Amino acid sequence: MNKANQSPFPFMKFLNDNPDPLNRNGKPLEEYTMEEVSKHNQPPSIWTVYKDKVYDITMYLNYHPGGVKILEQIYGKDCTNAYNHFHKYLNIDNFLSKFQIGTIKKNHK
Repeated sequence: MNKANQSPFPFMKFLNDNPDPLNRNGKPLEEYTMEEVSKHNQPPSIWTVYKDKVYDITMYLNYHPGGVKILEQIYGKDCTNAYNHFHKYLNIDNFLSKFQIGTIKKNHK
């Protein structure tokens, strides 16, 4: 597990070195319900939702500058409010777009 307050640069290098970290190979995004997302709430599969986009953040956990522990509250949940509260100045797509695996099915939140 990582320690809080680490630099974001190792993650940026990881992204640069891994153009397709989830080996999606251009596979189309899938649609999920929040119930499906909620099942991915512990290692080895951690998913979260931000603005109806589903992300597999498993590989990101050890790179989070605030540490892994703080992220546990969003495992398998919608992180939109928490993210906007702590990181409203950051564009999530700049660093997590490669981890998007789908979207939330409409009318199934």
